[in-house]
Amino acid sequence: MRDINLIPTMLLTKLHIPSLGKNLIPRLNLFNKLSEGLNRKLILISAPAGFGKTTLISDWINQYKILTAWVSLDKGDSDPVEFLRYIITSIQTISSEFGQSAMLLLKSPDKPNYKSITNLLLNDMLQIKQNVLLVLDDFHLTDTSDITKIIADLLERLPDNIHIVISTRSDPALLLARLRSQHQLVELRSSDLGFSVNDIYVLFNKKLKIGLSIDDAYSLENKTEGWIAGLQLTALSIQGRKDVSGFIQNLKGNNRYIMDYLIEEVLKIQLDDIKEFLLQTSILERFSASLCNAILNRDDSQIIIEKLENNNLFIIPLDSDRNWYRYHHLFADLLKQRLLLKDKTLVENLHKKAAKGFEDNEMYDLAIEHNLVIKDYVGSIQLLEKVVEKMWKNGLHSAISSYGELIPQDVIKYNPEFCLYYSWILINNGEIQKAEPLLTFAQKITNNKIRDKKTDKQEVENYIKLQGKIAVAFAHLNSNLQKPDITLDYCQIAFQKLPKEDTLWQGWTWNSKGIAELNKGNTKEGIDALIIAIEFAKKSGNLYLISSATSSLSFRESIFGQYKSSYKRCSDLLAFMKEKGYLEIAKAEWTYAGIFTRMSVTECLWADFDKALESVETAYKLCKNENNITQKIIALLAYSYILHAHEDKTGAVNKLNELEGVLKQFKISPYIITTYVGWKIYLLIEASQLEKANDFAKECGLEINGTISYQNDHSYLNFARLLIVQYQFDEATTILSKVFTLASAGGRTDMLVQVEILYAILNIMSGFQEKAISNLIAAMEYAADEDLLNYFLFDLITTNKILEDVYKIHATTKTKIPKTFIDKLKSAINKKQKRVKNYTNFELSDRELETLKLIGQNLTNLEIANKLFVSVNTVKTHLKNIFLKLDVNCRSKAVTKAKQAQLM
Repeated sequence: MRDINLIPTMLLTKLHIPSLGKNLIPRLNLFNKLSEGLNRKLILISAPAGFGKTTLISDWINQYKILTAWVSLDKGDSDPVEFLRYIITSIQTISSEFGQSAMLLLKSPDKPNYKSITNLLLNDMLQIKQNVLLVLDDFHLTDTSDITKIIADLLERLPDNIHIVISTRSDPALLLARLRSQHQLVELRSSDLGFSVNDIYVLFNKKLKIGLSIDDAYSLENKTEGWIAGLQLTALSIQGRKDVSGFIQNLKGNNRYIMDYLIEEVLKIQLDDIKEFLLQTSILERFSASLCNAILNRDDSQIIIEKLENNNLFIIPLDSDRNWYRYHHLFADLLKQRLLLKDKTLVENLHKKAAKGFEDNEMYDLAIEHNLVIKDYVGSIQLLEKVVEKMWKNGLHSAISSYGELIPQDVIKYNPEFCLYYSWILINNGEIQKAEPLLTFAQKITNNKIRDKKTDKQEVENYIKLQGKIAVAFAHLNSNLQKPDITLDYCQIAFQKLPKEDTLWQGWTWNSKGIAELNKGNTKEGIDALIIAIEFAKKSGNLYLISSATSSLSFRESIFGQYKSSYKRCSDLLAFMKEKGYLEIAKAEWTYAGIFTRMSVTECLWADFDKALESVETAYKLCKNENNITQKIIALLAYSYILHAHEDKTGAVNKLNELEGVLKQFKISPYIITTYVGWKIYLLIEASQLEKANDFAKECGLEINGTISYQNDHSYLNFARLLIVQYQFDEATTILSKVFTLASAGGRTDMLVQVEILYAILNIMSGFQEKAISNLIAAMEYAADEDLLNYFLFDLITTNKILEDVYKIHATTKTKIPKTFIDKLKSAINKKQKRVKNYTNFELSDRELETLKLIGQNLTNLEIANKLFVSVNTVKTHLKNIFLKLDVNCRSKAVTKAKQAQLM
């Protein structure tokens, strides 16, 4: 078979603006309406097949010389990753720098968050200064929910100079009514596109040189309703006929009937050889002469294709060199119907030949599609075996999942490669029960292949590597099921089977090992493993693995009170993402909610309350509408805590109520429960609702002689506080002693700080001033290394007087408390006590003041967002607050007023 070097060409054909035919009718009124779309977000051209949608757009672009990025879509483009790649590549023909970060992110073995990708694309669009059309032709062929969401997200925030054109047979599920009401939509429908009597007369008489009376033109317009494909077929059918009027008068029925009739008439007048060529090549979505020769066992396809094009027989060139073509979709559908009616066996053989032809040229996706048409599932899975790893690495998860749903499980289970990658996607989608048997089959077949003496040495080595990857997938699965012992067993197998240079799979193995060790209580081993996982992840360049391992590690460090280290890991990750151009992803993808939550809690502990509030708002927005309940609950807990530190007591209670609504529906980890219970008890005490606090503590099983562990120590800490305010000092002391012993053994300094503060309160209330001072000094010594300031701000009404004594002792006697910590604490207390906060009567927050200063530097909202590491929406909120507080309506007036008030 001849070489068909098509892989780069196939992409170019999808980005090529279709060539224009010879017999175009100028449509000036439609051009004018389309041109209105250059001031709108969306131009929608929605009409059934054969109404000249593509031709109209191409002609308009050509006549007006409009800068255009074009994508011709087909049924194989319903994978969101492929769809986004086509959009990026098409716009790169205009701006070569466009979408480079997004393209890298799409090449990931983990399903990307498409909102993150659109954020990156929208930022890149802001850098394009020209007016640009993005044309999505035949959109109905790829109109899935994911792709519709992508387009909706783009339209929501599209820059004024970018305009999307959608050509489709049916309206997409977009908010068209809203776009209409906002005057952001231009739409053309079949009633607009159909040829008028005058258009028909000009086409037949002036363009095609067919004698047509005005009465015949009216008759055709009435029978076809201006349907252009029907008119073209009519013209082909009546060429050479003497009784043109008689033929037109005999046309009856609706468009579907007329089309069936006309196609028969067109085929009748073709030579048998041409007719067979048309029917047999109709199975191909696109074709070239060499491909047709190979499939049809002939050598004259180029001549036939040129003849078809010259005769305007619904054939469309897909590139400027006229190497690749397709039939008009409607024409192709009709040809396929005729072919099926003629010979089903022939159809099957043609698909087999097409699949073989594409396979020989390593165009596996097209080969698989032809195999699937004839339900050759074994052939499909054999081809998938060759490409599934590459598809997985390139992020084509939707495509893999689609194949997994189409191909019977009895066929899939005999292909270990496909089982592995399909199972990985199922695990990440929460379908563990479906994934586990597939991995078991993969493991069994791989083991048998290795033991089989017929397997050659190279194949054995490949199967051993595959064994290692399957073990990693099992470890990943059992890690999700929180089965650490089984996870570690599979990690050990993976380490034995995988080469060290396979950084991606090694990274995932170390990540699973780290989480398993930590779940077993092996802190050092777990942290060490996660550090190694991060090293491998960075070598592999896999952003999701880097983020996952970093998040797990920083979470564990924060649990053990290592806040500075935890915070640095989070901020280093965000800096790394910013450097790599992925900043918008962290602001848009729910998987980063944990990072922002931990940063917010640490910032609050450091008494940086404005920054803490921004971080927790970001975390909350990221996970508010996502399915990850754990992240949502942790974010809500942090939100309540930080609002309380901001003196918004009502907001703190409201967030706790919201959290309780979620808790009623889901079961979560004991560590989160104990934090929630302790925090609710604190808020009830602060609200003087002691009876409710006692009932709640009893309901949660808290008892004076209860067993205290890492899973409930936060609950018992504030249970002790409840006992103290009720003057049950001995009982409180018993609990505090147990919590202190547990915290000391675990090296948890934050718990030690809180226990010492509660001891101080207990001693103040008991009249033991000196002991209370010693307790506060001890608390500060524990807190100093990590700057845990906020713990000292909760009970100032009780502790403020003896804090002055602590300051005096620190000034005259040696303690382990650094002076810097004392200074920070005094500053934090001063701010809390004033709480007028800020800079004259305008009451600007610290973050608002920072934003104001950056406005003064003439930075854009996006530049300010990047400087402050917040979202553009957060910047807009700051601006709104600044304008309101300064009583101005624009940036320049805000800067002027701020300078007058000496705020800048």
